[in-house]
Amino acid sequence: MLITSELSAGQQLAVWSGRTWMAGFREKRPVQAELEDAYRSVGIACPADDIDELFGLIVAGARRVLSFGAAPCPFVHPAEAVLVNCLSAYQSGCDKCGKAILGQMLNPAEAFLAMAPVQRWAGKLGAAGWSLSMVTLEQLTGGLDGQAESSALQPDMRENLARSRALHVAGTGPLARVLRTWH
Repeated sequence: MLITSELSAGQQLAVWSGRTWMAGFREKRPVQAELEDAYRSVGIACPADDIDELFGLIVAGARRVLSFGAAPCPFVHPAEAVLVNCLSAYQSGCDKCGKAILGQMLNPAEAFLAMAPVQRWAGKLGAAGWSLSMVTLEQLTGGLDGQAESSALQPDMRENLARSRALHVAGTGPLARVLRTWH
């Protein structure tokens, strides 16, 4: 099983965002300010409206039950990996891949509507230097070393991932403060 601490900082932020939104939805409490504060603290133009729009569509049009973990859950749920992969696809310019991923998660109308907020969210992460690599099935199920696979697939991201991961592991970066409840 893939654990959240094995994810890159950008992947962790995406998973945390999904978990935060879903928790707010379940508990009927607003999370916009929490999302805005987290993204602002790491220097990313806030995608809170994009996250809200996307997850509203996910709740309305999911093809199946999509499980998102509670904030302290150490394991990455399959739906969370799908979210990371969708953001990664759009970030890397593979709109066809992003559309296919959305089409597997959502009914056709919602999948079509979800393209815009996912593209905007992915773009804001990328513009701030937070590149996301895809989570493989082997990583999710424990078949491969996730970091080695990620680096092998996306060598141009090594420097950014190493820098953000080092700050996170050391507990000194802004993302480490945002994600303290995870570990």
